[in-house]
Amino acid sequence: MPPYLVASSTSSRYSLRPTHSHPMPPKETSRWSKTSILASLLVYRAVNACLVKTYFSPDEYWQALEVGHRITFGYGYLTWEWDVGLRSVLHPAFFAALYKVLAMLGLDGGSVFIYAPRVLQAVFAALGDFYAYRFALRLFENQLVANWTLFLSVASWWNFFCSTRTLANSTEASLTIMALYYWPFTTPSGAHTRSFGDKVLGTSSRQTSVTLSLAIASLTCIFRPTAAILWLFLGASLVLGYIRSGMFASVASTLISTVLIGGVAILGSAVLDSTLLYDHWILTPLNFVRVNVLEGISLFYGSSPWHWYLSQGLPILFGIYIPLVLFGIWQTCKVTGGLNQGLKSQVLGLCLWALVVYSSLQHKEWRFLYPILYPLLPFGADALYTWFLSPKGWQKSRAAWTVVLVLVTVNGVMAWYTALVHQRGVIDVMDWLREEMRAEKVRSVGMLMPCHSTPWYSSVHLKDAKPVDMWFLTCEPPLGNTDASRYEDESDIFYKDPEAFMISRSGKVPESRNKSTYGDASHLLLFDTLVPTLKPWLTFSGYEECARFFNSHFHEDSRRRGDVVVYCKV
Repeated sequence: MPPYLVASSTSSRYSLRPTHSHPMPPKETSRWSKTSILASLLVYRAVNACLVKTYFSPDEYWQALEVGHRITFGYGYLTWEWDVGLRSVLHPAFFAALYKVLAMLGLDGGSVFIYAPRVLQAVFAALGDFYAYRFALRLFENQLVANWTLFLSVASWWNFFCSTRTLANSTEASLTIMALYYWPFTTPSGAHTRSFGDKVLGTSSRQTSVTLSLAIASLTCIFRPTAAILWLFLGASLVLGYIRSGMFASVASTLISTVLIGGVAILGSAVLDSTLLYDHWILTPLNFVRVNVLEGISLFYGSSPWHWYLSQGLPILFGIYIPLVLFGIWQTCKVTGGLNQGLKSQVLGLCLWALVVYSSLQHKEWRFLYPILYPLLPFGADALYTWFLSPKGWQKSRAAWTVVLVLVTVNGVMAWYTALVHQRGVIDVMDWLREEMRAEKVRSVGMLMPCHSTPWYSSVHLKDAKPVDMWFLTCEPPLGNTDASRYEDESDIFYKDPEAFMISRSGKVPESRNKSTYGDASHLLLFDTLVPTLKPWLTFSGYEECARFFNSHFHEDSRRRGDVVVYCKV
């Protein structure tokens, strides 16, 4: 249906009304079928997943792959979050199932084992791209805007860098845009918005849409309880829309669906948790709120000012797209009564709500805002459409191609550097260690680095091989009645005086393992910045440099600067 036809809120007929400044576009038909688009995205993201060679957040290993490895093979390190029941096993269970299949097929001894989880995550990444495209069709009912949304998603440096990483945030972002596509947004008058090319939603299809969207949304909330921030806003908007229009039966059915689907999700998660990992019944969302919010443990890992997401978070996520998105938002806000204006306003309201709530929380990270990237990309695409595209001849526009070239170049350079260069040494060294272990040259490994600086057992797994003992400097937060103002974790104590730390603990068992002692490891890993300080102790203890891997040109953490250096005991 052309975008200059707008559904009346009182009938299923369409009336002529200007949408906004767009010229009338050609018929909204794509040269490619949806199946072809999705298949192409799957191939692209699979290649993307295999190209990423750098380290970003410890959670992609320590809260996902390492836990899945522990479930499947019986060994692997569980961080403090799993000791206090802070996380659901649902997300790691995907990788545990994959590991089990690989082991049954005898494919758990080589590169396939390392790359398979990334390729699995690539499926979610491709779905994120695909549903961003479909959501743009629903939002603007303009094929060209949808096409440019797909371009922006595929070309995004952040998506290339982060979407195929095994982070719960990456999966959450993809599932969120899927759920938003099926969500039955209402206008202020209570009328429902519609999908591209569809008739106004009837009662039956509306309820199906709610059920499907809630089912997907419940998964995001199990993965990350903070996802509920988005769905509280959407649920309240939907119910208020029903109440305004006197649709009290819809209010009741929506609330019942929410309770039933949410209850099944929580119960299913509790059963899975107690079956696969925990030895007792547990409600991880409640523990998450208690520990991170009420007890404020998340602040142990850093706090940022209220404007951090505005000054750093959004610019990092969107990069060069920021001017496009802002112009697209302004263009939408200045129009009254445009096509799907109520839907666009609710999407913008949702993103603003998420930004405000997340900004009010002291602990902030770039990836926490990931779920609002996909819903905002169509506004950037709309800006591109308005500025440079017309119903005919846009391919010949020098300005359009110049903008495309700039977008691709800037995103390409950022994607290349962050995905293939910056912090790759901590990945390369684990690949090297795996091969050394295969050759039986490694007896035990010690990490003299800030905690969780490298992947762990999931990255050095060998088929039918006994796991090599490894240890690292721990950084558990001050749980319980511990005085946080005086608390120092093992990493803090070590970096105060590394040489004194190693001397005082020589012969003692590290907290992170229960076998080898601090001075007994056959291989020690450390960052180059620590070498001058610890070199006398290393020489005295019989260690010599045996390998070195470039890691980064710069790092915000001074303890992680320089190459990754391996010292072997002679």
